[in-house]
Amino acid sequence: MHLLMSVEAHHLRLFPSQLIANGEAVGGVHQDQSAIYNMQLGFAAPTAGPLAAASTSESSLTFNNLPAGSRKRPREFSEHALSFLGEDFSALVQQQMLHVDCLVLHHVEKVRMESVERLKRFLRRVLATVEEGVSKRLRAKEEEMERLKNLNWALEERIRGLCVENQMWRELARSNEAATHALRANLDRALAAAAEAEAKAEAAVDDAESCCCGGVDNAEAERKRVACRLCGEKQPAVLLLPCRHLCVCVACGPAVAVCPVCNCDKSGSILINMS
Repeated sequence: MHLLMSVEAHHLRLFPSQLIANGEAVGGVHQDQSAIYNMQLGFAAPTAGPLAAASTSESSLTFNNLPAGSRKRPREFSEHALSFLGEDFSALVQQQMLHVDCLVLHHVEKVRMESVERLKRFLRRVLATVEEGVSKRLRAKEEEMERLKNLNWALEERIRGLCVENQMWRELARSNEAATHALRANLDRALAAAAEAEAKAEAAVDDAESCCCGGVDNAEAERKRVACRLCGEKQPAVLLLPCRHLCVCVACGPAVAVCPVCNCDKSGSILINMS
């Protein structure tokens, strides 16, 4: 409504100036009728208002400091004003109104295009900001994924190394177990052979003692046969190497340097659990 009222006021300002220009052109030809022309132009200035106000409702606009009621003129007077000196100005007025409408439409279109362009620039800035933020987050996620991938690869390599090491330890345990079984079998055979040899030696010694002494108690001989050859009290539990004689107890084993049975130098000893 305000835009239409301003356009109507613009029409009211354009129409009297056009009439004044036409009046001055006609006045150059008819100099003797200048007073009449000026009088008619003076009346024509306020009569342009009803033409513009005919298509709208009553408003509070004023023209040339005149109230709204002074702009109402009879239809005959307005028709007389538009036909000045036999010339019809309605086409010119309509042309001026169309020109003003075109100017208004052009200005509105220009404002609309500028608004659209500003909106596009704003949206481009917003999209650029959003795209930059998203790209930063994507780069951070890609870097984190790369770091996790490297860590996963290192952990997989560590697991493969541990699996190989575990397999090696398993093979070593199996080989040690086989060696242990072999050593146990050899030890059992050695103990059996040593016990057999010791029994034979003791039997020979007993036979010799019985032949020489004749009155030795058999119980005492049996106790001495199964006792330690050094202290004669505890049960033998240490196997001497390399002769493999089981002839000394645990307490006497570290102190003995030669075998009490065969006088062979001791190179090592093995503790036998007799329980």
